Amino acid sequence: MVRRLLIRGLLAGLLAGLFGFGVAKTIGETSVDKAIAFGGYVENNIHHEAPEASFVSRSLQSSAGLGTGALIYGIALGGITALVFAGIYGRGGLTKAKPAAALVGFVGFVGVYLAPVLKYPANPPSIGQADTIGRRTALFVLMIACSIVGLVVAGVVWRQLLDRTSRWNATVLAALTYIVVLIVVYVVFPGVNEVPQAAIPGVTGAVTDATVTFPPTVLWQFRIASLAIQAVLWATIALAFGFLAERLLEPKRPTAETTREFDLTATGG
Repeated sequence: MVRRLLIRGLLAGLLAGLFGFGVAKTIGETSVDKAIAFGGYVENNIHHEAPEASFVSRSLQSSAGLGTGALIYGIALGGITALVFAGIYGRGGLTKAKPAAALVGFVGFVGVYLAPVLKYPANPPSIGQADTIGRRTALFVLMIACSIVGLVVAGVVWRQLLDRTSRWNATVLAALTYIVVLIVVYVVFPGVNEVPQAAIPGVTGAVTDATVTFPPTVLWQFRIASLAIQAVLWATIALAFGFLAERLLEPKRPTAETTREFDLTATGG
C-alpha cells in the first residue's frame, strides 16, 4: 500500500512541479532579471570588473533549467508527502484521505518553507557575498532541520494529549510547543543581512549619496514570488494527492438504490 501511495505522491508532485514552473516563469523571472542587471551594473560601473562568464546561458536557465528544477523539487516533495501521509493516516482520528493530505500539505508548507524563511528570507541573485554562501546555506538547512524537529516534537505532544484532553486543546498546545521551539531557534541562530550597498569610489557625504543599494521593490517582488511558488507547490500536492489517495483508500461503495437497481436488472424484474 505504501508503494501505491508513493506512486500517487510522485504523480501529484509532478503536477505541482508543472504549476510551480508556470508561476515561477510568470511572476518570478522578472525580479531575477532585474537582480542580475543590478549586479552587472555594480560590477561594470562601480567595481569596474568584467562580469563572470556563465557556463549556462540566461535563456536556458530561465526555461529548461528552471523547469527541470521545479519538476525535480515537486516530485521530491510529493514523495515525501506520500510517506508522511502513510505514517499518519488512520491515527489520531485522521481517517479521511483528503483532510489528512491537506494537513500534511499545510504542515509541510509551514515547517519546510514558511518558518525557515521568516528567519532567513529568500534572496535573488546579486544579494549575498560569495565567500559566505557556504555558511548561509548551512544555516538555512539547519533551520529547516530544526523546524522539522519542532514539528515532530509538536506531533508527539499532540498524540500524547489526545487521551487526556479534547482534540482542540491538544492541537492548540501542540502548536504552542512548535512556536516555542521556533522562538528558541530564532534567538540562538545568528542573523544574516547581506543586502548589497556598493560604495561609489571618490564620492563623499551622506551614506545614501555614497552607495548604491539593491532596489527594495525588486527584493520584495522576488520574495513574494518565492512565497507564491511554494504555496502553489504545496497546495497542488495536497489537493491532487488527497484526491488520488481517496480513490485508493476509500473507494465509493454502491448505494442502496444502486444495489436495488442492479438486483432488479439481474433478475429481470
